[in-house]
Amino acid sequence: MWQSNTNMSSVVGKLLCGIFVALLASACSTFEYHETKSVKIARVDEAQEQLIDESTLLDVGIVLFHPGEVDLDADDLAYSSVRQSESVWFTSQLKETLEQSNAWGIVRALPKRTLPMDVIVTGKLIESNGEFVKIKVKAEDSSGRVWLDQAFEQQASSYAYHPEIDLPGDPFQATFSEIANALFNYQASLSADELRQIRTITKVLFARDFVPDAFSEYLAETDDGRISLLRVPANSDPMMQRVERVRARNDLFVDVIQDYYRTFNRQMEGPYQEWRKLSYKQVLYARQLDAQARKQKAASVLAIAGGVLAAVEGDRGTTRFAGHMGIFAGANLFRLSLLKSDEALSHSDALRELGESLESQLAPSIVDLQDRSVTLTGTVEDQFGEWRRILGEMFILEEGALSETVNDASGVNQEDD
Repeated sequence: MWQSNTNMSSVVGKLLCGIFVALLASACSTFEYHETKSVKIARVDEAQEQLIDESTLLDVGIVLFHPGEVDLDADDLAYSSVRQSESVWFTSQLKETLEQSNAWGIVRALPKRTLPMDVIVTGKLIESNGEFVKIKVKAEDSSGRVWLDQAFEQQASSYAYHPEIDLPGDPFQATFSEIANALFNYQASLSADELRQIRTITKVLFARDFVPDAFSEYLAETDDGRISLLRVPANSDPMMQRVERVRARNDLFVDVIQDYYRTFNRQMEGPYQEWRKLSYKQVLYARQLDAQARKQKAASVLAIAGGVLAAVEGDRGTTRFAGHMGIFAGANLFRLSLLKSDEALSHSDALRELGESLESQLAPSIVDLQDRSVTLTGTVEDQFGEWRRILGEMFILEEGALSETVNDASGVNQEDD
């Protein structure tokens, strides 16, 4: 009998020791260190900039990144309401990075892909949660040649959101720099003649949108979407001059859109950085909670099992007492593991509310153009579509004015005769 009690005490002792170790392990959280990633932006220096032929500078249009598909059950905690705003933010960050390289003509953010650009960049957010960013980016020129088609990803530095460490720039600036450098390097691989041809194709494509019958014969298009020049329209062509005037007015409106995005980003910066900081902490916290919850549940099972065994089988009062304490500790651990799951949900709800507040800032705007009394209402995308229709009207007015001028000149000549 004495031997049996000794064995039982030994078993209970080992179980309680295991419980203590499990409790200690479940209470520990680990610090995750991630180094700061830095990528230098490829630039054209001032001396080189003075030598650049402006006829080789390509204009770049960056279509607002697609917000991507969001899995609301995933641990990334990125919600659709935030993603809509992030598409503007990431697009604008890439735009600013490209401008810093001094290697391009005009760089613009566009709400949709409509009118031709020398280089058009599209993207899709695959992941964005404050800790990780992954973006699928594609770039092609107006001839249909693909420059870039790949995914870029980055993990934020451990110090990106540290309250006492002020790291300059966006936490994911390295990603934007990598994209900009890839475009810079591809452009550098093209000859001056190839760059000029891209610009000419863009101009003819713009003209073809308004006068298909007149300008389709200038271009050849293959089955795979590649476009080449058959001949170049003369700069003195009256119709091409008319198209260029309409194109200049289009640039004026697109500049107004840039002002809208700049204002939006200024309004968004504060709450968005707070959202990313919270999301970053939440992602790490959720990961630690998950690990701790698993440990605590395992510890609770061990504690309850050991407690039941000791309480039922133990003969000595101390053994039975230890058994009851084990049951209590195990049940409490299980309760804590569920409590931490509720805490995670609470953080998720807070992030969702913050995301909805960001989305509410994407309000419709009204744009007044100085050269005409034109008012555009609705969302930016709606305005952009309406503007395309107005461009067509402008072209018709230009065409009518040209016809009257030609007729007047013809009448004067007849009178002279």
